[in-house]
Amino acid sequence: MTKINGTIVLLIILGAFLCLYCTAGKSLMTGEYDARLVGAVKSLTKTDIGQKLAKHYLRQINLLAHHGIIRYPDISNPTEEERVYLMSMLGRVIFGGLAALLVSLISLAVIFINGTKPTESPHSRWQTVLILILIVVNGSLIRLIMAATFYGNCDMKWFTVTADTVLAGDNIYATMRTYNYSPLWALVLAGLKKIQLQIPIFSFSFVLKSFLCLVDLGTLTFLILIARGEKRAFLNTAIFFYLNPVSFLLTGYHGQFENVAIFMLLGGLFAYLNLRYRHSLGVAILWFMATAAMIIKHNIFFELIICLNTALKRYRIKLVLFALSVCAFLATFAPYWAAGSKEIISNVFMYSSEGYASEYGIRSLFNFPAIKYVFITGLLVFGLFLKNQDIIRNCLMGMLFFLTFTTGIAIQYFVLPIALGALRLSREFLLYSFATTLFLLGNRDNVFVPGFHMLGGNIVWLSAIYWFALEMKRSNETQLKSLQEVQIND
Repeated sequence: MTKINGTIVLLIILGAFLCLYCTAGKSLMTGEYDARLVGAVKSLTKTDIGQKLAKHYLRQINLLAHHGIIRYPDISNPTEEERVYLMSMLGRVIFGGLAALLVSLISLAVIFINGTKPTESPHSRWQTVLILILIVVNGSLIRLIMAATFYGNCDMKWFTVTADTVLAGDNIYATMRTYNYSPLWALVLAGLKKIQLQIPIFSFSFVLKSFLCLVDLGTLTFLILIARGEKRAFLNTAIFFYLNPVSFLLTGYHGQFENVAIFMLLGGLFAYLNLRYRHSLGVAILWFMATAAMIIKHNIFFELIICLNTALKRYRIKLVLFALSVCAFLATFAPYWAAGSKEIISNVFMYSSEGYASEYGIRSLFNFPAIKYVFITGLLVFGLFLKNQDIIRNCLMGMLFFLTFTTGIAIQYFVLPIALGALRLSREFLLYSFATTLFLLGNRDNVFVPGFHMLGGNIVWLSAIYWFALEMKRSNETQLKSLQEVQIND
């Protein structure tokens, strides 16, 4: 069986499983009562392994209930209705989690069978079309099924509250006091809430994550176009991004919006790479899109610095454009400043993600508060030392620098290098994808599969360090080769 045929077979198996899940797991996705599901959970909990599974997943249900995402019955003296509800919840997380595990393993198999060759394996036109269709259909189905089956993480509650606050006409910063992002994301949430109110059969979390699925689809389009323009293996690029468990677990299950910023950044990179003969226009679009990415998710401001430093030679122009971007970011807060200035400063400008800081990276080794400011300084200046003209690799190294040295982490940050990594395929990318998938499958804010939950976040950190070190080596080798070529020509 050739590699390409192996890919087709695995993609067809994946698609068949997803179709079967849609048919047999309707109650898991809709939350409707299903006597067979309740009966299956009751039978399962009569066994030792079933009781251990139930106790394990009750921790996750407790967490969701604590954050107000689902209601939790009083199990001290439950009624029959509450018992049935609890069994339904257990069935949803147990069988949904096992399905997510299987889908992730099949997707990893598809990724690893394709390896890291920068050029496509020879295959016919119909095979190319078939594989691309299977990638898009399977990747979209996975995300939408997860969006329907799982509630998301604790931020989903606050996204709902944010949307309601905006629609009520209140100041999101003064009213909520826990909103950590720019107003642009709040306006997006309000727009999605309006859509959900028109089709109430869908939950807000499903509408939100469906929107994020469309964003991933847009990112996939840019990746394919960039890969084809660079004469790279665009099918491998598509597989490594759209069927990457890190990508679909954080879009379909988690429901965070780093992928929106990544989509905007890739849009700018695509324009820049395809307007080489209209350099000024390409740089202008790149600057605009990188600025929009920074506004939607300001923790990736370093990507704007890297883009400007790579695309422009004159430091004065770089400084002026960066200053304009910062002014645009600050201007978005103007309508909310009078009533919410204190909250904007403390919750947005001074925000530091502490979710898994003690379990990941530098903060897991020692806690030295001042190191945060060293890290921020590093983000500001790192991009200025990148002399390689490969803007894709430079942006990728910026994200890997962030994951290597960050002093505050949330699991959604782990998706940052996936799209760009799919354009610069390497064994380190495979290792990072594998390690991060295992961590997400066991994470209490994600699928929480038993056994995997004992893996710490530092398996991701170590793989990120390794990837970052080898990308830096490649970048330096490329830069040295370019200098040697220039000297020979002179």
